[in-house]
Amino acid sequence: MEKCVSLILLTLLFCSFAFVGVGGVQAKDIKEARKHAEEILLPLEGIAGISHREDPPRIIVYLEHEKYKDKVPNEIDGFKTEVIVIGKVKALSLLQLEEESYTFSGLVCRTTSVRPIVGGISIGVPKDAFGGKMAGTLGLVVQGPGGYYYILSNAHVIAMNSKAQFLPLGTAVLQPGTYDGGTTEDKVGELYSYIKITFGPKGKNYADAAIANITITETDYLIGEVLDSDNKSTYTISGTTEVSIGDYVRKSGRTTGVTISTVSDTSATVKVWYTQSKWAVFYDQILVNQPFIESGDSGSPVDKDGKFVGLVFAGSSNTAVVCKAKYIISGLGITI
Repeated sequence: MEKCVSLILLTLLFCSFAFVGVGGVQAKDIKEARKHAEEILLPLEGIAGISHREDPPRIIVYLEHEKYKDKVPNEIDGFKTEVIVIGKVKALSLLQLEEESYTFSGLVCRTTSVRPIVGGISIGVPKDAFGGKMAGTLGLVVQGPGGYYYILSNAHVIAMNSKAQFLPLGTAVLQPGTYDGGTTEDKVGELYSYIKITFGPKGKNYADAAIANITITETDYLIGEVLDSDNKSTYTISGTTEVSIGDYVRKSGRTTGVTISTVSDTSATVKVWYTQSKWAVFYDQILVNQPFIESGDSGSPVDKDGKFVGLVFAGSSNTAVVCKAKYIISGLGITI
């Protein structure tokens, strides 16, 4: 009997410590509380991401669905929580477009062979390398290692297969992607480098990006140029910039062309699904309000007033996720 009472008391004591860690102790600042929130909430089912606001100080918890609201305490380390439902965030290669039966029209120029190559058009890897037909978006032609020029896009567009496994360096890059009829005869480059992505709750990722060296002639690519909304002319992206909440940003993508929308977050931590069972956590991400992207727009260059903000790489029905220019540039050794 005494052993049972002792066990109960120990259990109650442990639970009280656990509870105090979430709601009963004031963290020294909102950033410390946010870090704790990330540790306890991100591994849970239905949690899409974490962020915070300074005025007033509060922790933002992004959810995949309203049904997961009960997982979020009212306070964490003395700071109130605010719940926002954004949906399940997925890496948006065109394999998902095929599975989910989206339809689109009027963007023939972006989904066929385009020479010279520019940002905002269809790109991908061979069907046998990926494990099926696919396509994403060519981001930009940029200068990189050795002073040479490279194709920039997402890693999951030109450096991964359908199981979210990295492909060998030297894998062919096609324009257009195989979903749009691309074949080995449409080869424009070879995978040169990518930023590694670590999957699971312990991974700390900042960018989904890769570059391919260019195998076509100089007359067949335009440096820093992006296909405009008329699908004929181009605009230039040069240099980089930071953004603030409420700023308008622009993207040019394979599926939805040129779109403009507002920034809703500039430092979000987001759980991104690459397959039905494989996800990765990305820190310090930009969130943009929908409508902005759809499946197949992964890799789209995002700019503000002609300066590079980052690459679109994931999204849900309510939000688009953009990895920042500074992590892409430092991770790949490129200039815009």
